[in-house]
Amino acid sequence: MIPRKFTGEMLKGRKATLERDIRNVAGVAIGKGATVTITEVVRGKGLTIKTEKCPHCGQYSYITRVQREDLTLLPNV
Repeated sequence: MIPRKFTGEMLKGRKATLERDIRNVAGVAIGKGATVTITEVVRGKGLTIKTEKCPHCGQYSYITRVQREDLTLLPNV
């Protein structure tokens, strides 16, 4: 879970891992434990996350309206 003390500006660009499997309405699914990047924080709507590009096929996905409870922040490097 990402604490509320982290503002939107503090979260943009940060890496996190998923605490559960999630999917969007298009059927794109991301598994628990996957590393994602927080791209946007929309007040009252949740976070937008992006997966890394696949080295084999080049695909990646965006998922919107992800809740803070579904992510764990990774330490800044």
